[in-house]
Amino acid sequence: MTTIESADQTFEQAVAAKDAAALALYRAELAVHDAHQTQVDHWIGAAHDRLHDAISRYLAAESAVAAFHRPAVAA
Repeated sequence: MTTIESADQTFEQAVAAKDAAALALYRAELAVHDAHQTQVDHWIGAAHDRLHDAISRYLAAESAVAAFHRPAVAA
């Protein structure tokens, strides 16, 4: 899984990280659905934790991509 660790990444790297985060988010959503089908509370809780982490990573990746589209602010 790709995470955003550096502010020195290129736009292409940021987009690739966002794509990877989107895929992880999709898979985490599926895991939540599957866990609910089992009716095992421990699995449901773990799947929700994974989903929360995936949402956080996706939002961070989305912010990194959006940062490339913002005009530079003069100090």
